[in-house]
Amino acid sequence: MLRARVGVVRRVVLALVAAVAAVVGLAAPSSADGEDWRITRYDADVEVGADGVADVRLEFDFDFGDEPGHGPFLTLPTRQAIEGDDEQDRLFRISDVTAASETAPDDVQVESDRSSVTVRIGDEDIDDVQGVHTYVVTYRADGWVNPADSLVGPPGVGDELYLNVIGTGWEIPLEDVTATVSGPADILQATCFTDGSDPDGCGIQVEPGDDAVLRVDRLEPGEPFTVLVSWPAGTFPGVAPILGEKLDYSDPVEPTPVTGVAALLVLVAGGGYAVRRARRSGRDREALGLTPGAPRATLPDDDARGADAVAPEHRPPVTIQSAPPAGVLPGELGTLLDEVADPRDVTATIVDLAVRGYLEIREVPRTDPATPATDWELVAIDRPRTELVGFEQRLLDDIFKARSAVTMSALKTTFSGSMAAVQHELYAHVTERGWFSANPRTVRSHWYAAGSVLLVSGLVLGGVAFAALVTGLALVGIALVVVGVLVLALATAAPARTAAGTGVLAEAVAFKRYLETADADRLRAVHGEDLFSRYLPYAIAFGVTERWAGVFGDLAARGEPVAEPRWYRGYGTPVAPYVYWGAAGGGFGHQVESFTTVTTQSISAATPGSSGSSGTRGGFAGGGVGGGGGGGW
Repeated sequence: MLRARVGVVRRVVLALVAAVAAVVGLAAPSSADGEDWRITRYDADVEVGADGVADVRLEFDFDFGDEPGHGPFLTLPTRQAIEGDDEQDRLFRISDVTAASETAPDDVQVESDRSSVTVRIGDEDIDDVQGVHTYVVTYRADGWVNPADSLVGPPGVGDELYLNVIGTGWEIPLEDVTATVSGPADILQATCFTDGSDPDGCGIQVEPGDDAVLRVDRLEPGEPFTVLVSWPAGTFPGVAPILGEKLDYSDPVEPTPVTGVAALLVLVAGGGYAVRRARRSGRDREALGLTPGAPRATLPDDDARGADAVAPEHRPPVTIQSAPPAGVLPGELGTLLDEVADPRDVTATIVDLAVRGYLEIREVPRTDPATPATDWELVAIDRPRTELVGFEQRLLDDIFKARSAVTMSALKTTFSGSMAAVQHELYAHVTERGWFSANPRTVRSHWYAAGSVLLVSGLVLGGVAFAALVTGLALVGIALVVVGVLVLALATAAPARTAAGTGVLAEAVAFKRYLETADADRLRAVHGEDLFSRYLPYAIAFGVTERWAGVFGDLAARGEPVAEPRWYRGYGTPVAPYVYWGAAGGGFGHQVESFTTVTTQSISAATPGSSGSSGTRGGFAGGGVGGGGGGGW
């Protein structure tokens, strides 16, 4: 019992360590996947005594091939369901386990839980065992025999051993498998099965006296080999199947004084700490003395910044501001607004660079010029870039890469690596401007990592609790999962703006309201200025492109003069290509909106990759007792 408990605790600790390492990227791949491992000879010698206890000797040749490993392992069932019985299970007692090898490490680790015994052979510190090695494993098994008058097992002619020599849990193929069974009396009959029903799949030989030899040439992974050997009734006097109460699979969620308190402590203390931490570190700051909702004009200069305090959660509405904050770029403003440097902010930067004369956007020629554009070409304009900030320089460099032009379709699925780099520089840039107390992406990453560790640890702990049926342990796992989900949810609120960032934010919100509410009548007074182009990048960053373009479509429909943007070139349009702003499907406003959507999708499309899968060990199926599984590690 003590050994079983130690085994469960050890597996819990190892599983949690492996899960945490995998989440934080520390888990290393296995040195061998065992695809070429096999057993080339497997001899099972089962001698059943008059007391019903079987002495088992297994001798097998394990071939590691060219894939090194530690050694083999076996799993031996200690519990089996009884068909039609909802209250009891059949139990088997495994004891006196030994293992030896003359040519390979033969340390033995025996771990028990409520349904099996795992025998692991080899040295944890030696993982370069190669070639073919012979192993000998011995153990005693009680509870395998079916007496003639027993209500368990198949009906037969006498006392029987109905044994899965090889169970369905084997992960590797086996060749030249032989089972030799003997008992205290002459054998009446013997047979074997390789698929649970076909006795023609294996060879049978009953030796004179009390030995039966049963053979099969090859078994694929998961293919069972079952033998049925009968003796006269009464051969095993006083022997009866060992029965025990069925496992209660609700035990892991039944609280105990220890697990109940632990789960409550994790839930209350962990959840409370996460919420408190998010509220303390994720709240924006605001300059003291600043009129609520006032723009940055009232904020002290960077060199004369005064005291600040936590900004209120519910801020009063700001007034409308008809111009963006001075000296603030669209990509910066979009990142400041939602604390995320998303693809839309990068698209806004591309359009802004076009408006400022660093590139030109051209529609790609198509068969029918009357149909909407579906692809665009970005053409570099040769001019000094000294006024550009770091993320703008990086964006232009990665778009063109020593070429003068590129289409959006060519960037699709190839720009994701560059996209991540541009976003990284944008995050760093807004942080360096003093608008955030720490890099928003880094802050969120730390919260996501912590939440993932808690979530995975809880799932692993819950899985181990149900596998080993440890009373109440799953409650601790559930509490960890809940806290992990809470931490993941709070990650979006973790970044915090400084007082300077809050001041710029007030102006950004005021300008966003202007773009959302400006109408054609208000813009009629603006003549001789391409206001559409000037504010379009901000409209893209704010997500109001369609509305901003629609206002100028209304102006054009009224016959009002609308400045012609010089950074965009249509295809197959009249000499004045932007006269028909509101043309159905082909107006400039529609084309700009389409360009914005396609560009955002193209630059954020994932590069094609590959994925794999991993297998898990099988269970303890089969027609008889024993069996289990095995493989290498």
